[in-house]
Amino acid sequence: MLEKLLKNAHVAYKVIDEDNGYKLVKVNSKLHILYLYRKGNQFLMERDLFEYLDGNSIPYSILCHDISKNTIYYLKLNKKVNWVKSCFATCDKDELFLGKNVLNARITQEQFVEEMKKI
Repeated sequence: MLEKLLKNAHVAYKVIDEDNGYKLVKVNSKLHILYLYRKGNQFLMERDLFEYLDGNSIPYSILCHDISKNTIYYLKLNKKVNWVKSCFATCDKDELFLGKNVLNARITQEQFVEEMKKI
């Protein structure tokens, strides 16, 4: 879904990594997007993906896709200080449940495309 949206909007992107349930995409060489997809709205972020994103010089965000309802959630994160960073800093877990923050970040596909065109 993410690649289709970017392609249709004529936004340059490159898939950096992918596995079951996620893709890591670089948009216009200016933003990393961690695309998480699953049935339902309970999303987990792995520590190693976070460390890659946080250790990289470009900003990052998270796009979550509930494929059962075709609903998307877009989390724009501040590179220096954000709630994901502070959660991983205060625990030793290998995965972080994104929880309520996802549900409060619902966005339409059209709104997401407009955000990507600004990059």
